[in-house]
Amino acid sequence: MTILTALFGVLVIVWAKNKIDDTESQRQERISSLDKFLAKNTDSPVDRPNRRARRKAMESIENRFSIIRRISLFVLILIWMIALFFPYMGSIPATYISVFAASIGVVVGIMARPLIENTIAGMVISFSQPFRVNDTVIVDGHYGTIEDITTIHTVLKLWNWKRVIFPNSMMLSQKVINYTKTDLYQWVNIEFLVSYDCDLDNVERLVKRAVVNSNHFADYEDPRFWVISMDERNFKCWVVAWAENPPSAWELGHEVRSKIIKVFHKNEIKASKVELSLSPEAIEQPQLK
Repeated sequence: MTILTALFGVLVIVWAKNKIDDTESQRQERISSLDKFLAKNTDSPVDRPNRRARRKAMESIENRFSIIRRISLFVLILIWMIALFFPYMGSIPATYISVFAASIGVVVGIMARPLIENTIAGMVISFSQPFRVNDTVIVDGHYGTIEDITTIHTVLKLWNWKRVIFPNSMMLSQKVINYTKTDLYQWVNIEFLVSYDCDLDNVERLVKRAVVNSNHFADYEDPRFWVISMDERNFKCWVVAWAENPPSAWELGHEVRSKIIKVFHKNEIKASKVELSLSPEAIEQPQLK
């Protein structure tokens, strides 16, 4: 029985090491194939920012999986040794074993709980990949790209180049909107209001032209124009179009909004109809004191 336990433990340790090595190689191959590491297109003040970000991401993956490899092998070896010595524990008084286990549990629970929680969450993130390095995400209202994932925390690089650091336990427990989990394409919607006294067909024609003339428009299909809602003074419209990736989607939204403002001003298209009432009932009479 002891020989079988020893052989099984060796096989599990070898399998776990090979699995970690393969996962690390897959993450490094993905980083090597990436071209951009920004949530928004910009001229960087840093020389060769993509090369620098790629090198930093590769180093982060190497360090993270090095720690994961050590922790995993240590835990597996510890469990293996306990399994080997378990048949011989009958000679040790149960009271000693209980006191020792309880003491270890209290120390770990009080002093190392945050570290253990974040480390386990970092290992889960590394293998399950709810998000990856260079994914464009929104976390807790912050829009940016995942710059680094360590065993303890995740670094989010915002569109304005600021960094927000989240504990891995928080990243694993809260909602993360991932724009690039499956692919890079983005369907961008631009929302605006139009008054009822405007020609809807003309509005649609002008807005679609603004989208098509944008350099950031991906012409997989023609832009869509929808009337979303209506109220007493105006109606809400959407124009929807494709962009190649999140940075292009950002630029497409900005450019189309700017063009809509200009073309509406040029063609005297109003966002709402203003009504002014001067009836005696609407005027508040001054009070004499």
